[in-house]
Amino acid sequence: MGAQDEAVLFIHSTGTGPFLWAGVPDVAIGGRRKLFPANLGYPPNDPVERGRTVTAKDDANAILASVPDDGSRIHVVAHSYGALVALEAIPGFVDRLASVFFYEPVLFGALRTSNDADPEAIAQARSFAAHPWFLHDMDKGGRVEWLEMFIDYWNRPGSWSRMPEQMRELSLALGWKMFQEVRAVFYDETPFDAWELTVPTTVAHGDRTTVASSAMSRSFARGRSNVTLVEVAGVGHMAPLTQATKVHDELARHIARFDEAARGGTR
Repeated sequence: MGAQDEAVLFIHSTGTGPFLWAGVPDVAIGGRRKLFPANLGYPPNDPVERGRTVTAKDDANAILASVPDDGSRIHVVAHSYGALVALEAIPGFVDRLASVFFYEPVLFGALRTSNDADPEAIAQARSFAAHPWFLHDMDKGGRVEWLEMFIDYWNRPGSWSRMPEQMRELSLALGWKMFQEVRAVFYDETPFDAWELTVPTTVAHGDRTTVASSAMSRSFARGRSNVTLVEVAGVGHMAPLTQATKVHDELARHIARFDEAARGGTR
C-alpha cells in the first residue's frame, strides 16, 4: 500500500470545528485523502441541547462511523480535546492505523492524578478541579462567565472581551458542548502511559503554551520509543488556528519521517 491507499483523519478541538485543519496543504501530507469530521454538537451536526451528557467516547464513536470502511490506512491528526477523542477512537481502527500527530493533547485528569509530572503543572490542574464552579456548576457551564475563564486561560487575559461579537455568539451556541468536553478531559483519569499507541507518533507543543499543556505533552511522550516530541518555537496552545503554518510544517515533517521509514520496509 502507498499514499494513495491512505487517508488523514483530522479531529478538531474545543470551540473550533473542522475548519481548524482545512488549510493543511496537500503537499504536507503527501497528497493523501483528507477526512474532516465535526465533533458532536458542531456544524453541520445538530447542536447538543443543554442538559445532555456527551462523552469523548461518544465523539469517538461518531467519528469512527464517519470514516469510510474501505480498508484504507488512517493517519490521525488531532488538537487538544481532539487528542482524547482520537485515543478513544484508535482501538476501533485495529490494523488500519498508520501514524498519529498530536498538537498539545489535553489530558488534565491524567495530569491532576500524576505523581511525576511538573509540580507546577499538577498544581494548575488541581486548582481547576478545586474551583468552586468551573467543572461543577451545570448552570454556569458554557455560559458567558465560564467561556471567559476558558478562553482567557488558553489565550491570554482579556481575550474573551476582545473577541468580535459574532465569535462570542458562536461560542455561546457551542457553550454546553464545550463544557462537556472540558469535563471529559478532567474526569478521565487514565494515566498517560496507559493509552496504547504503538504506531509512529509525533507530539508537538508550543514553547509559549501553558505550563500544564507543556507538561501533558511531555508526560504523554515520556517513555514511548515510537514518539517524537517536538517543541514549536514562538507559538502557544492555539497555534493550529493562530499560527497554522508552523503546525503544518511539523505535520509535514511527521509524514516525511513516516514515508522515509516506509521506504525502508513495508507499509
